[in-house]
Amino acid sequence: MNICKVCKSSNLKIFLKSEKLTYWECNVCGSKFLDPQNYVSNNYEKKHYLKHNNSINDINYKNFLLKLFEPVKDKISISDMGLDYGCGFSPSLAYIFKSYGFKVELYDPFFFPNKDVLLKKYKFITCSEVVEHFFNPYEEFDKINNLLDSNSWFGVMTTFLPKDHLFENWYYRRDPTHVVFYKKETFQYIAFQRNWQVFFHQKI
Repeated sequence: MNICKVCKSSNLKIFLKSEKLTYWECNVCGSKFLDPQNYVSNNYEKKHYLKHNNSINDINYKNFLLKLFEPVKDKISISDMGLDYGCGFSPSLAYIFKSYGFKVELYDPFFFPNKDVLLKKYKFITCSEVVEHFFNPYEEFDKINNLLDSNSWFGVMTTFLPKDHLFENWYYRRDPTHVVFYKKETFQYIAFQRNWQVFFHQKI
């Protein structure tokens, strides 16, 4: 590994070796990420996602999604077209937007692999618990940047990195499909590289 998966910097170091897994840390953007040699297969990844309980009828899960829905809703118009990027097999976040009258397209490489939606421009794009799964985050963020219309919004929900000494036992790391982890500073750098403005919403 000689290049950061998030920002393409070559200023890297090995951060942790644990249970035959190797994690790298970028000294530029602050991300930590799993060595690609440790990635799970596409087949394993899909089966793992199908185990998730992401039903809109689960009130706890709905309340969780509202943490992303509420701040985005306040910044968009009912006439705006959105995209739920990485919506999963049960696109509950898109369902919430649609229940308020918003128009939302769906894309997921496993469950909604409609490439036609990637040929349009959107006023808002959401990624709920998605960016930590990106095998190639730099390219994915570039792809999303190209899908964004002028004066648009990109809403992301993920869990920020803990302090270094907590990383090895961190529950988020232990999901085998979570391969890249971010700090606030990481998103500031991602935004800098694409001329975005970045806002961190307070916890709801």
